[in-house]
Amino acid sequence: MPRYFGLDLHKRYVHGCEWQVDVQKGRHFRFPNTDAGWATFVEQLRADDEIALEVTGNAFNVHDLLSAYAGKVLLANPLELKRLGAGRHTDRVEAERLAKMLALGMVPAVWVPPREVRDVRCLLQYRDRLVRNRRRYLTQAKSVFQRHGLPIPRKVDPRQWLDREALTPLPQAERVILLSALRQLEAVDIEIQAIEAEIARQVADQPAVQLLTITGVGLITAVTIWAYLGDPSRFRTAKQVTRYAGLDASVHQSGEQDHRGRISRNGCKLLRTTLVEAALAVARHDQGPLGAFFHRKQRQIGHQKAVVALARKLLIVAWRMLLTGQPYRAAKPLLVQRKQRRLLNVAQAAVDWDAVTKALWPEDIKTHRRRKVA
Repeated sequence: MPRYFGLDLHKRYVHGCEWQVDVQKGRHFRFPNTDAGWATFVEQLRADDEIALEVTGNAFNVHDLLSAYAGKVLLANPLELKRLGAGRHTDRVEAERLAKMLALGMVPAVWVPPREVRDVRCLLQYRDRLVRNRRRYLTQAKSVFQRHGLPIPRKVDPRQWLDREALTPLPQAERVILLSALRQLEAVDIEIQAIEAEIARQVADQPAVQLLTITGVGLITAVTIWAYLGDPSRFRTAKQVTRYAGLDASVHQSGEQDHRGRISRNGCKLLRTTLVEAALAVARHDQGPLGAFFHRKQRQIGHQKAVVALARKLLIVAWRMLLTGQPYRAAKPLLVQRKQRRLLNVAQAAVDWDAVTKALWPEDIKTHRRRKVA
């Protein structure tokens, strides 16, 4: 008879509960969130055991660890668990609820992507943080000139807009702030290029390259759609795809009331933002069915709503392309070849991270561990 375990992960410890079906009661236990603690826990597992845990920062790594010892390991959707909760949030309640739902077959499980897809997702999220930092440094540099009556246009790099003489009338403190922001801007640009090269290297032989046939879709957009959709066959309908990205309309229906408002904005924010940004590029450059769809919707519902509708349509088209393996019907061959050459060039310019490791930690330099203070 299988045993059912629910685990509530924390930084320093893991609270678990084994739901005992015969007595309808949970047996609680706790062990440290360390390698030794996990080794002790997996020693008592059997091949027919089932385990459920909520998706957290390291839940996928724990899933890989437990899958080698237990018969079934499920990762629960935290949003669905929150809707099913009773308002109480404690370690005992969360672990016991997971174990009980697992025994009843009611765990709202999520899809566990392969390791290569997870690695690309991590790189995309890190690149997004770098882009936000770049925007922050750019705003800081522009604000210095703005305070002294030198406004810079919105989409213009201050390094290309002004020359060295423009720094002369600035006070010393403002000049230091400006130069510091520009130095960090230079460093972030280099890191963004390095991360994009690593992404291109990892997806050079993946189905994400096929999405480059869509006019207006670049490397980051194609990789983001591929990485977050994952296995396209896990979606049965186009509505499930749009609901997964949070591009479906929010619905409030009760009795005679049936109100459909803005998009639900559930799911991955990075995927949704990337799709909207890509829709703006597709609307400007595509002359195929996607471009025609945008211009038709623009006349009907206005520009902003048409962009969101195009983002939803773009996601559906990309999903069907990944599902069938067919390229975009209105693809421009010369443009696609240019994109593929750029992808190979970017991939070949990937950083040698082993050399970076040796540069940061030379072998001839002794490292000293900090002594523990009693």
